[in-house]
Amino acid sequence: MVTHRTADVAVCTLRTHTLPARLAGHPRVAVAAPLATANLGIEELVRGALTRPAVRHLVVCGHDSRLFHPGQSLLALAAHGTAPDGTIIGAHGHRAHLPNLRPPVVAAFRRRIAVHDLRGQDDPAAVLAAVDALPRHADDADGAGDVKGPDCVAGVLGEELAASTPRLVPLAAVGRVRPIASAGAGCFVISLDRPAGRIVLRHYGEDLASGHELRSRSATALTLAAVAHGLTDDPAHAGYLGGELAKAETALRLGLAYVQDRPLDSRSADPVPSLHWAGPVTAEPPKGVAL
Repeated sequence: MVTHRTADVAVCTLRTHTLPARLAGHPRVAVAAPLATANLGIEELVRGALTRPAVRHLVVCGHDSRLFHPGQSLLALAAHGTAPDGTIIGAHGHRAHLPNLRPPVVAAFRRRIAVHDLRGQDDPAAVLAAVDALPRHADDADGAGDVKGPDCVAGVLGEELAASTPRLVPLAAVGRVRPIASAGAGCFVISLDRPAGRIVLRHYGEDLASGHELRSRSATALTLAAVAHGLTDDPAHAGYLGGELAKAETALRLGLAYVQDRPLDSRSADPVPSLHWAGPVTAEPPKGVAL
């Protein structure tokens, strides 16, 4: 979320996702966003900060992840830089490695942007007070916020930034789910037990007279359990099941209507769970969809 073009402070709120929206609109906040990882997330933050010529400060606030430590790793980057292989020197984060950022980009980030440690602070008023107290850079006295010389985005730094992105090969979003007959016997039925706050995943055998039942608040847990118990061994079908269970979890959390194999509805929650086999139980399953 970007405000004024001369705003000179970026704010990283780590895993406190409610902060960015409450910091937007301040005249000195150029961008505010969370940070989840000590590798690709930091790379994106560095590139984003350097492409905004006015930004000279980075405030790190909110709560750091005790597992991934992206905040500590970001501060280590500012203090110590990276080793020749891209590893952040002194970082405690999980896979704190920046393989895509070229050394000139890391050097420009450390030279141009002052990083301020406010980890643990999640009060918007306190964060903005700290932002107001930061000194303006001498180059920004005219309000233009332009960066000249080696840190000019239009010059050598711009070329280095363009080369400091992951090399991703575009692929077409195509694929097929195996026919039901080859993907395993039986069918899956997904419904919601709203009073208990659970997603209900039932697997029926071919005779529809017996099967299995799994319950959880978590779509991920149910997907992993279905695979672990051998209820499906087809990767494409497991992907379908995970997507459908994620939709059910969203409906449960937000009180939305849920019907299997139908788009989420913004109307109020359905009072009676509907049972579906890739469509109404009275209809034939759609071709190519494994359930």
